[in-house]
Amino acid sequence: MLLVPCIAFGANSHQRASVATGTKTGTSLTVPNATAIKGVVKDETGAPLAGVTVAIKGTTIGTQTDVNGAFTLNAKPGDIITISYIGYIGKQITYAGETTLNITITSDTKSLNEVVVTALGVKRSEKSLVYANQVVGGDQLNNVKSDNLMNALNGKVAGVDISPSSSGVGGSVKVILRGSKSITGTNQPLYVIDGVPITNTSNGNGQPGGTYGGSPDGGDGISNLNPDDIESVTVLEGAASAALYGSQAANGVILITTKKGKSGKAEINIASSYTSDAISYKPQFQDEYGQTAAGANQSWGPKLSSPATADNVGDYFQHGNNFTNSINFSAGNEMATSYFSYANTTADGVQPTNSLKRNNFTFREVGHFLNNKLTVDVTQSYINQKVINTPGEGFYFNTLPGLYLFPVGVNIAPYKNNYGVPDAGRNGLLTQNWIANEDVQQNPWWILYKNPNYGVRDRSLTNAIVTYTVADWFNIQARGNLDRVIDNDEQDLFAGTNPVLTPGLNGSYQRIETTLTQIYGDVIGNFKIPLKGAFKIDGLVGGSITDDNTIGTSFGSGLGLFIPNVFIQQNVATSGGSNVSTLPRDHNQVQSLFGSVNFSYKNWAYLTVTERNDWSSALAFTSNESYSYPSVGLSFIVSDMVKLPQFITYAKVRGSYAEVATPVSQYITNPINYLGSAGSVNFNSVEPNPELKPTDTKSWEAGTDLRFLDNRLTFNFTWYKSNSYNQFIQYTPAASTGYSVGYLNAGNIQNTGLEVRLGYDMVKSTAFNWNTAFNYSNNKNKIIELNPAAPTAPIELTGAGANAYESVLQQGGSYGDIWGVKYERSPTGQIEVGTNGAPINSGKFEKVGNANPNFQLGWDNTFSYKKFSLEFLVDGKFGGQVLSMTQMLMDSYGVSVASGQARDAGGVTVNAVDPSGKAVTKVDAETWYAGQGGRSGIAEPYMYSATVVRLRSASLGYSLPISNSWIKSARLSLIGSNLIYFYKKAPYDPEITMSTANGLAGVDVFNQPTTRRFGAQLNLSF
Repeated sequence: MLLVPCIAFGANSHQRASVATGTKTGTSLTVPNATAIKGVVKDETGAPLAGVTVAIKGTTIGTQTDVNGAFTLNAKPGDIITISYIGYIGKQITYAGETTLNITITSDTKSLNEVVVTALGVKRSEKSLVYANQVVGGDQLNNVKSDNLMNALNGKVAGVDISPSSSGVGGSVKVILRGSKSITGTNQPLYVIDGVPITNTSNGNGQPGGTYGGSPDGGDGISNLNPDDIESVTVLEGAASAALYGSQAANGVILITTKKGKSGKAEINIASSYTSDAISYKPQFQDEYGQTAAGANQSWGPKLSSPATADNVGDYFQHGNNFTNSINFSAGNEMATSYFSYANTTADGVQPTNSLKRNNFTFREVGHFLNNKLTVDVTQSYINQKVINTPGEGFYFNTLPGLYLFPVGVNIAPYKNNYGVPDAGRNGLLTQNWIANEDVQQNPWWILYKNPNYGVRDRSLTNAIVTYTVADWFNIQARGNLDRVIDNDEQDLFAGTNPVLTPGLNGSYQRIETTLTQIYGDVIGNFKIPLKGAFKIDGLVGGSITDDNTIGTSFGSGLGLFIPNVFIQQNVATSGGSNVSTLPRDHNQVQSLFGSVNFSYKNWAYLTVTERNDWSSALAFTSNESYSYPSVGLSFIVSDMVKLPQFITYAKVRGSYAEVATPVSQYITNPINYLGSAGSVNFNSVEPNPELKPTDTKSWEAGTDLRFLDNRLTFNFTWYKSNSYNQFIQYTPAASTGYSVGYLNAGNIQNTGLEVRLGYDMVKSTAFNWNTAFNYSNNKNKIIELNPAAPTAPIELTGAGANAYESVLQQGGSYGDIWGVKYERSPTGQIEVGTNGAPINSGKFEKVGNANPNFQLGWDNTFSYKKFSLEFLVDGKFGGQVLSMTQMLMDSYGVSVASGQARDAGGVTVNAVDPSGKAVTKVDAETWYAGQGGRSGIAEPYMYSATVVRLRSASLGYSLPISNSWIKSARLSLIGSNLIYFYKKAPYDPEITMSTANGLAGVDVFNQPTTRRFGAQLNLSF
């Protein structure tokens, strides 16, 4: 446990000892006829606590514990000794004449937010912080279980935009804190466990770029952790709060504090939950018009004699099941504590054959030695996960295009029951049986059973912390972390798969084996300068090293098989080369020095100054491999400075300024030639640039924290503004250089926004309590400048290709802009159509919308009545626009309800003109929808409001009456998530993202539908 002297500085005025009388000797007072007592105060884990107030009740005699938790106090038998500390339950002891006291105090969960964990794992009082922070307790994360614990934060934290991927059970999420800032790098936050950074990883459900039919995945780092191991999550959104983590934390920090053993008692906790998932919505299909013609794959045929009754979508999707069971054991004494946990998750997705199996093991041991001068804290975690048949997105290897576009009125059962038919010319090998012969859609069941994918992950996290107290005012801490992730991902394509998707006629086999290793180490000295009077100074100095290395191999990329359907490496066909490729080199190291100093005056004025210098290997061969950045913040506790009206319990104002820099991409400053297959040399085509420098983000923040009516009403407000300069931008060098690609520093991306939190204890009584809380946030992203040499040139995050959209950045625009084709219009605003009546598709792309919400709002309520409790969260994202290519294709194939209604109406009513200028008011439905639709159709009519309001989660719990039993407590809860859409105009859930990387925001290309989850959970303590 990190012993940070500044903890003592955050004590409330009523908790500080007022030493006004007596003769001062050391840290206590000389009192006539009193006995000198020596003692130690520790927390429930056995760790000593610094800054605890120990006083004689009814007197002004008192003291505070030092960095070892030790104190000296003079008392007489019969005196009542009070022990008080922020975030812990107070204690009173009647003194009976002992000369030594060993005192243990326990955390007060109701006021846990008074003491918060900050950067580098430092614990500080909330009132001393100069920046905004938000803390979510572990119990809030576990009220309603999720495959990914980040989903449990959705709607609970202001300023955090969480977008789950639609990649099935166990999928990653995209997390953006205060807007996107980087063009080429990641915009996801740094994830930190117990003060130590871990690696951001993909979710193990397919390689980035959709190799296995999945979506590009930027990873979230913690998707496969055990939520029951988590004590709390602290969100550090601003640069000032995360500055000590350096360039890794330019996008903020998700700081996770894990559980550890408790001293004095052995405890076993068991949690078991089951949930059933069902899709939340289905597309709207027409049921009156059938197949265009026999053998056709569209539905522009005549009206059926009776409406079609088949529910192909409903029959395809199944009810998903999720069983999560966990157990943890905690025990210890003042010298050592132990914690062990095991969790097992078994889940089946709503898509048939999609499944997840995960096992989590964690062991943590904390020991105190050398009279509590030395503390050793070691944690070992191991995760094994296997995901089968991650659902694909887009067109290839996605079951939904074939399912959604299947002709109305045609029986799909023969294609389900016989998804493959024998090929007599190939000795009976199966070939795909499907109504269509195109790459846009495949037989869904062929994809499930003849195009399977597998993802296996083994992850080991080892963390060690050693703290030694050198003196009362100084301790030194050394930490080390090893995070190793081994992913094995496989895609099998059987013979008979569409030739567009697999090379050769015998099928193909691709396997990627990746080992990602992050080694982190730091040494930190924590100091508290002993001063008398109103001023206090504490802080830290330290250095760290982070080493990331990824190695791996790829088998079978772009190659077919010798023998059909034998999926082993030696069966991969080659032609003079090798079927094995080494993955691109990926090794990066950052070395750092940092420091922080905290000044306080009378415990109502706080000044924090930090400085960090990084050396990054990514900037080797430049003059900018060393870069530094500062932060400074100031806060005032106004309620302690001046007398305020009685209804104001607490008032604080704060402000900060910070800079943070991020290096360029690796291996760009001095690109080299490299060895290809069969000994060939691939020559570098990137122009070296020794002048490249880091991206620099400058951030301002100001806010206030208020509490009223004896802390029943809380209000927090934050304004922020950040500008990210020196973006890493690609350009095309002059042809005379011989290079095809170059990179430069330029650009300015700005984010401004507000965050508001409001909480109120509506009812507080012994039997019934009701707390309600709101959080509001908005973020305005603006691209002020990109490349000044080509100010109007857009930067494509995702190219259009054959599709109807692009993700584009352009000066004057915003991150999240969606580009597509609009209707061609006459000078008077009418749609221009061709001679056949179809709208003209110019193929010219321009901005059609932006996926980012204008603001987010969450409303959380917690009720408790005797042994019952009820919690529910309603949240919404308001504003923004999203594109549905799913709807575009459904319209063009004639299966959508809109295409049916248009035929009922005799055509599509339009306000258009033909090439001769003649007004056109109605166009044949097939002509119109086939003309504006298709894979590369017109995007404008398929933009929808991204506003969505839902009942995010709910739980109803009952604590079973337990008495005279070896079971200490038992609680049964009914749980649910994503239960009700109060408002949703888009034909899909606009929160879902195709990619957790930078592009593809707000685009639906046959995305998997979200699910509605119901279930029950049992918690037992022994």
